[in-house]
Amino acid sequence: MEYNFVASENYKYLNAFIVSDFIDLPIHIINEEGFIIFVNKAWSNAYKIRRDLAVGKHIQEVMQNELQYFLSLENPYPADESVRINDLTSSHLDDISNESAALKALHQRKKISMVTSSSEGNKIMVTSTPVFSGLNEIVYVYTFVQNLTEISKLKERLDSEIEMNNLLKSKLTSLMDKKETSKLFGKSKKIRDIKELIPVIAKTDASILILGESGVGKEVLAKEIYLNSNRADKPFLTINCSAIPENLLESEMFGYEKGAFTGAVTSKPGLFEVANGGTIFLDEIGTMPLSLQPKLLRVLQENEFMRVGGTKKISLDVRFISATNEKLMEMISSGKFRQDLYYRLNVIPVKIPPLKDRKDDIRILSERFLDEFNKKYNKRKMFNESALAGLEKYDWPGNIRELRNAIERLVIIGEKDVICENQLSFLAQSKDQMPDSQLNYNIDSSISLKDAVKKYEKALIQDALKKHKTTYGAAKALRTSQSMIARKSKSFGINKDWE
Repeated sequence: MEYNFVASENYKYLNAFIVSDFIDLPIHIINEEGFIIFVNKAWSNAYKIRRDLAVGKHIQEVMQNELQYFLSLENPYPADESVRINDLTSSHLDDISNESAALKALHQRKKISMVTSSSEGNKIMVTSTPVFSGLNEIVYVYTFVQNLTEISKLKERLDSEIEMNNLLKSKLTSLMDKKETSKLFGKSKKIRDIKELIPVIAKTDASILILGESGVGKEVLAKEIYLNSNRADKPFLTINCSAIPENLLESEMFGYEKGAFTGAVTSKPGLFEVANGGTIFLDEIGTMPLSLQPKLLRVLQENEFMRVGGTKKISLDVRFISATNEKLMEMISSGKFRQDLYYRLNVIPVKIPPLKDRKDDIRILSERFLDEFNKKYNKRKMFNESALAGLEKYDWPGNIRELRNAIERLVIIGEKDVICENQLSFLAQSKDQMPDSQLNYNIDSSISLKDAVKKYEKALIQDALKKHKTTYGAAKALRTSQSMIARKSKSFGINKDWE
């Protein structure tokens, strides 16, 4: 028989479920006799039964073609209405059940969950919950339907998103850790590109050639690569090819055996040998004497070398990183640098742009150096906006090294805590202006000709070093040998603020 739900006393409960019409899950409600008193739009669409043809009919009659349950789900926490699907225990039915889950819940007076298959092959979970009156009588059973296949897809997608989130979180943590220790400061796109490249190239043993003007931070980048490499727990040695006299460079690199030359009273391992297993940074590689280049090439090719005066080959396992501010291709054309060595060193080239091409980094670098020197000199200096703007306007021909030195000077000089733009006047000097060390050529009777020549020679070398940044460049400008410049610099006590 049909149930007249309009005349039923249970009709008063329908108002509480009007909101169900706006829920995507199919929902139906039966009364205590098993007659349907409400279905929502999602239910009507899912089962392709008009609402007016469903309401008032017995649930078993309406759903007879849809009832093929093969799995029963039990809630281990009957009192917990918000239990998760994963908390339910399942049991397969011996035979396919054709009894409505809503009627089961009605008869057993408890919440029932059953699983069936739709005509499209989807797994469907039907959950029926009895609702009791104050007299502990069932007034209706509320049933909703969930597409487990869609839930499974959503779960897979959620798991994938969670995994991606964990990966991003791990990457962010790694980047934040590196940020705390990294000395490669900057936020410009060019520097960000280099930072992203570091972990890619660091894990290989390929030779790297770092290109850039003097003072851009080539050694800082070399150390960043080393610290991110698999050799980070092994030695990192820097060999400045322009700072070591030509006649000593070979023995410094390869070491020597006792009696190899006058003064070699004992054997001594070279820097290559000391760095074995680690990383060697060849700074100013463009200044390496032409006579030593084939020997370095052999080391790169054969991974072995001999000490000066030795006969025993020593195996070498190092990663080479080189740097130069010289135009090596021009030097190759003029015969001052070997092409085959260039290609061995230049497996992965990395160019650091000058500071004038990365103005976005000047502010962050200035603040970093200010913090560094405030701590060093126990100061509390700070920039005003005009000072930072003035620093950004300057071209910084000496790059980061010049900027760092300028910030140190600003911290040391001046009593006021606020650094203003007018304190940057020393930067406005013309690049061609005579340096402070330049001599006054008026005759000074207080010193001898010999002392005057020494003073003039010191000034020439000092100015050449400041301008060309390397002993090789200074020697070329003064038309003398690099070893002469190195020796004279040491004897005159010229400091290395030109580096």
